[in-house]
Amino acid sequence: MQPDYLTRVRWRGSGKEPGLPGYLHDKVRGEQFVRSLGVDSPQVYSTFNSVDEITFLDLPDAFVLKPTFLSSSLGVMVLRRQGDVYVDSLWGKAYTIEEVRKEQFRLAEKSQAGNKAWIAEELVEDVTGSLVPDDWKFYCFQGRIGLIHRVVRAEPRVRHAYFDGDFVPLADESGEFIRVNEKLIERISVAPPAEWKSLMNAARRISVAVPTPFVRVDMYNSARGPLFGEFTLVPGTFYYEDRERMMPPLSTRLGQLWEQAETDLT
Repeated sequence: MQPDYLTRVRWRGSGKEPGLPGYLHDKVRGEQFVRSLGVDSPQVYSTFNSVDEITFLDLPDAFVLKPTFLSSSLGVMVLRRQGDVYVDSLWGKAYTIEEVRKEQFRLAEKSQAGNKAWIAEELVEDVTGSLVPDDWKFYCFQGRIGLIHRVVRAEPRVRHAYFDGDFVPLADESGEFIRVNEKLIERISVAPPAEWKSLMNAARRISVAVPTPFVRVDMYNSARGPLFGEFTLVPGTFYYEDRERMMPPLSTRLGQLWEQAETDLT
């Protein structure tokens, strides 16, 4: 097997890597895990074990509904009550509670996950004041960070920014390291946030505790400090190359960090 990142993550995605801690993809278990490490995460209001159990009667007027068995924002609804409907700030749609259940049922039917559950959790306010917080995705290799990816959800195109493992903006005007589908993504270059050290330290602490050489740790830079979002063991970003492409120099660099992390774990 070639040692570069893309080869390794696709091999992992084929189900061939032994000992992968897939249980961490469950959002409830993932949040319990990081809280045991002293890292904060959004408050969980309710857990539902079936679509029929989903009810909003005891919830605040604004919250987030998440399937625990899906990743990459699939099925996530950032809901705010407006009269008899709930407006999803993430996708700009309005739903009745029955329509919410119908949509979640549709996604559950398509998933092959064994245990299916949903959580209603705290709506996180970004440090910028936005109620749809930016995603900060840390590509972690046992405490070493190879890439930091910021996702700003905006219309008409999502905005993406990239940083190296030291939180320095990735200088990449020629697309030597990353290329994006400009029809879908607006690539931006911005300075790291003022809170970059606390975000990075939290991601590193989590990464070292996870028993695998690579994990993507997704974080929020919230108004009350760094919050854990979720684990991703097989990121779809760069995997399919339909939205973003990781070029060989960066894939090689991350592959070397992966190999070094494997040595650390032996």
